[in-house]
Amino acid sequence: MTSISRKLFKSITWRLTALFVLTAVGYLFLGSATVAGQVAIVYTIIQVLLFYFHEEVWEKIRWGTMGGVAVQFTGLSGAGKSTIALAVQEELSRRGFEVEVIDGDEYRTNLCCDLGFSKEDRIENIRRLSFVAHKLAGQGKVSIIAAINPFEESREFLKNHASDHLSVHIDVPIEVAIERDVKGLYAKALLPADDPNHIPNFTGISDPFEVPKNVDLTVDTSKLNLGECVGRVVQCIVKQAKRRKS
Repeated sequence: MTSISRKLFKSITWRLTALFVLTAVGYLFLGSATVAGQVAIVYTIIQVLLFYFHEEVWEKIRWGTMGGVAVQFTGLSGAGKSTIALAVQEELSRRGFEVEVIDGDEYRTNLCCDLGFSKEDRIENIRRLSFVAHKLAGQGKVSIIAAINPFEESREFLKNHASDHLSVHIDVPIEVAIERDVKGLYAKALLPADDPNHIPNFTGISDPFEVPKNVDLTVDTSKLNLGECVGRVVQCIVKQAKRRKS
C-alpha cells in the first residue's frame, strides 16, 4: 500500500517538474527568465484551482460509476471460499474496482473472538461480518465475506435486509472436502470425541451445513477449475454493480 506522504511527495515533485518545463518553454518564446517564471507560477496556480473544482464537480456526477456490492460466500471448510475470494479480488481490482475480502477465519481472531461455535454464535458472527461488508459496499466498494455461514436463517436475513447483496454458494461434496483437507481439520473432527485433538462442532461432521435454497450463484469446485469459478463470480458481481449504479 502506498503511504500518504509518498503520494504527496510524488504530487509535489510532478508539479515542480511541470513548473520547470513550463518556465523553460516560456523563456524560449519570451526571452526573459523572470517573465517566463511568473507566467509558469500563475499558470500552475490556476491549474491547481481548476483541477480542484473539476474534481468537486465530478464527485457529484454519478455517470460511469459502479455501485458497491456486498457478496456473501457460503460453503463447507475446504470448498475454496478464500482462494476464490482472493482471485476475484485480484481480477476485479485489475478492472478498477475497490475490493475488500472479509475472511471468516481472520475475523474470528479479532472482531469475533468472543464468539463460540453454537448456532447463535455462528449467526452473530455472520451478522457482524455483514455489518462490515455493507458499510464498505455503501462506500462503493465490493466486499466479499468468505465464511462458512452454515445456516439458512442468517443467509436469508442478510439477503432480505440489503439491496446491494449477493449470495454465492461455493459448493463441494463433503467427500471431496475431506479428501482435500489441506488444514487437517476434518481429520481432527473425525477423531473420537474423547481424543485430545478432536475438534467438536465441526460443520459438515458434527454440526449441520444447511444446503442453500436461495442463492444468486452456485459454483461447484469439484467440477469447475479456479479460473472458471472466478469468471462466473466476477460476471455475477459486475452485473450487480452495474444494476446498482447510482
